[in-house]
Amino acid sequence: MDVDFSKALQECLDQVGPGRVATCGAIARALGDIRAARSVATWLNTHPDTAGSHRVVRADGRPVLVSASSELEREGFQLVRGRVSSGRILDVLQPVGLLTTLRDEQRKLSDRVVELDTGRQFERIAGVDAGYDGDAMYVVAACVDLKDLNPIDIAAVRHHVDFPYIPTYLAYREFPGIEAAVRRLNQRPDVLLVDGHGRLHPALFGIACYVGVRLDLPTIGVAKHPLVGRVTKRGHSPSGVTAIEFRGQVRGYAWTPPGCERPNFVSVGHRISLDRALEVVRASTLRRYPEPLKIADRIGREMKRNKRNEKREKGATR
Repeated sequence: MDVDFSKALQECLDQVGPGRVATCGAIARALGDIRAARSVATWLNTHPDTAGSHRVVRADGRPVLVSASSELEREGFQLVRGRVSSGRILDVLQPVGLLTTLRDEQRKLSDRVVELDTGRQFERIAGVDAGYDGDAMYVVAACVDLKDLNPIDIAAVRHHVDFPYIPTYLAYREFPGIEAAVRRLNQRPDVLLVDGHGRLHPALFGIACYVGVRLDLPTIGVAKHPLVGRVTKRGHSPSGVTAIEFRGQVRGYAWTPPGCERPNFVSVGHRISLDRALEVVRASTLRRYPEPLKIADRIGREMKRNKRNEKREKGATR
């Protein structure tokens, strides 16, 4: 599927001619989801050379780009207190539908998620984490031996980011880098922990599900913040664990590990049951967060720091 955010955004901006502006919300709705409004503003500030970006304003009429005021004035706008008058603002654009298409794909692929155990023993437990520095994404896959939780295999990649962070569409931003990192491991892990949600997602298909289905791997979603669902006392939850219900079923667990005040949210990604997913997460956690994810996060931070230091050194020698 063509997931070209910049192309879809440009199609929206092309609808806004001289003399008019559009809000981030109007563009987000044209893309297919109002939740993308903040992402539109962030993307344009990161890519200010996007044609027509000076014609995008916030809900109160303030231009998204600081440099946009002079360009708008050249087009005949008279800004009052730095704001465009409401009569110049387009509140509705023709649908482009990129996010609508992606949501439809999520719903279709969610039917392929398997929430049953395969019966195999999980000995090689991997975790994958992504960190960012501008348009660069640093993705690390770290695999540990379940017996002692020591690292046995690590792969890291630097990948160009061409999709913004939009809540509930994280897979389309991170999967290319995750796939590259996981495939660089010397051996496929028995199970993969993903920093994000699985079934605890509006389409029942968060990034952990996406990674699992695409790579045909047992995967588990481990997130730091809730996305959907509510606490329930239905059924039997393991000791110290709170069940999270969504759409009439228990879709995840909130578990507070040792040394942590806030819970981790565990949900099925693919080819594993919820109880087994929780079992794996607990067994791979010494303190606060599963070891494979902690290792991946630490190495990713080191990669970013080393790259920044390298840039500074190059700048100092010029």
